Amino acid sequence: MLMKNKFGETPLFRAAAFGRTKIVKYLTPPAQIVNDELLLVHRQRNDGQSILHVAVLGENFETAVLLLELDKSLGRLPDSRGKTCLGLLAEIPSAFKSGHSMSIFSRYLYMCLPVEDECDEAINEDTSRVWEAMESGRKRNTNSRFSYHVHRVLEWINGSICRLSFKGWPMVERIWENKRKHKFALQLAKMLIRSDVSWDQDITVQGLYGARIGCPVSGPATRRRKVEDKGVDLWHPLLTATKTGILEVVYEMLREHPQSVDLLNEKGQNVLHVAIMYRRKDIFQFIKSNRIISNRMSFGIDKDGYTLLHQVADNTHYSVGSKHGPALQLHEELKWFARVEKVIPSYYAKLPDFKHKMTAEELFKDTHKDQLRDAQQWVKETSQSCSAVAVLVATIVFAAAYTVPGGSNDKGIPIFLHKNFFLFFTIMDVIALASSLTSVVMFLSILTSPFDYEDFRNSIPRKLTLGFTLLFFSVMATMLAFAATILLIVQSEKQLTAGLISIAAFFPVSVFALMQFRLHAAFMHSTKGIRKAMSRSLPWFGAPLLFRKRKQRRDLFQKK
Repeated sequence: MLMKNKFGETPLFRAAAFGRTKIVKYLTPPAQIVNDELLLVHRQRNDGQSILHVAVLGENFETAVLLLELDKSLGRLPDSRGKTCLGLLAEIPSAFKSGHSMSIFSRYLYMCLPVEDECDEAINEDTSRVWEAMESGRKRNTNSRFSYHVHRVLEWINGSICRLSFKGWPMVERIWENKRKHKFALQLAKMLIRSDVSWDQDITVQGLYGARIGCPVSGPATRRRKVEDKGVDLWHPLLTATKTGILEVVYEMLREHPQSVDLLNEKGQNVLHVAIMYRRKDIFQFIKSNRIISNRMSFGIDKDGYTLLHQVADNTHYSVGSKHGPALQLHEELKWFARVEKVIPSYYAKLPDFKHKMTAEELFKDTHKDQLRDAQQWVKETSQSCSAVAVLVATIVFAAAYTVPGGSNDKGIPIFLHKNFFLFFTIMDVIALASSLTSVVMFLSILTSPFDYEDFRNSIPRKLTLGFTLLFFSVMATMLAFAATILLIVQSEKQLTAGLISIAAFFPVSVFALMQFRLHAAFMHSTKGIRKAMSRSLPWFGAPLLFRKRKQRRDLFQKK
């Protein structure tokens, strides 16, 4: 039990490093814990890493929760670099749901899959409180005890059914394992935040015009921890979590330690500065939802004279957007600039920084000029290609209007005039012609645009969305008109033949839709703000509420 290898690791240490939770439970009898702390021989190895550090590094969060329950002092134990486990956990965004990207189907499965009650504090908090109340004598009535056991039995049945149903499905098992990992990581983060001592120090930095700005907190001074990242001193776990985009950790730290709103790094940047710098929009929106906290942070100016708007303009820490194509990436940056501009005081937009002697708008145009050039070239090439396809479609459907299926009689009346498929063919042909010609007009208007920053904010994305949508409708209507023509000719044949022809007609449309769906979705998302404004101005426009999305935001310090 107490023997060490050449790295200074005991068997308990090795079990924790490899996530063997059952072995850790077996190797931690009361004899190995003195005064609620593990024996010194188990706590750290030769390089200074603690037993909790190696469990977190291996993403063995269930084991880490067990170790922290056995010895709460492990959470305050720094490694050789002075970093605690909370700071280490804040550097692993994949350990949390907010840092794990999922498709729509995966997200649905994630929501439906249960997590075991005994190892999920986050989703069974209310049940735990009822159990503790009953055990302490405050709730001893039979109905409460019966309800609790019924709840436990139903959860066990639900979990068992899911395990049997999805056993052997690699994708489902992977999602299930990720959900377990996320829940344990969140539980570990809550425990570490409650015992965090990084606030027991005098946080003071030199701010604007030489002023001493900080967050003085009473208590013994602790060792300062630094995380160097491209010249930015993100030494505190809260700032690290903000940089990596872990919303859960930011929420818990702001709720548990309200004084963190005054936290600054070495450059005098607060949490909102860092969130904007790294384009963490969820964290930005979360802070913005609390007006008091948002107003307090929005006045911040760092030692370089950067306001929040300058952080948007300086893309040093942000190079590639999440959108498809340079035009939509630039549009995303312009929207981000306008979004942050609403938060800061109006006169801040005219303040120059100390480093470049530029206002935020001037700095934005200077740092995004290469992106503007790429966006201009991308839009021109895309518009030319799409307009060529639209002209080709218009030519085909225009010719089809004069060569009706089946021909005409001696009086020039179409032979299939009174057939249902002929009426369908006529409607689809007109829709295809109108859509393709309108699409050509949209793309030509794009090609004649001046391609300034203001055009990429609203005009060009709106025209691209409309042009691409009309082009898709024209292709779809053309194929439907083709299918109607074939069905008119072979309508006397068997139904199987007609069905195969219909499938063949829809196949190109389906392939085109699948290949271009993500790009079209990006176009639609880029004009979401415009459609919301139209739905507010014109109630009939948003009658089905297809474009209106209501968001329920919790208050920053609301108890869960």
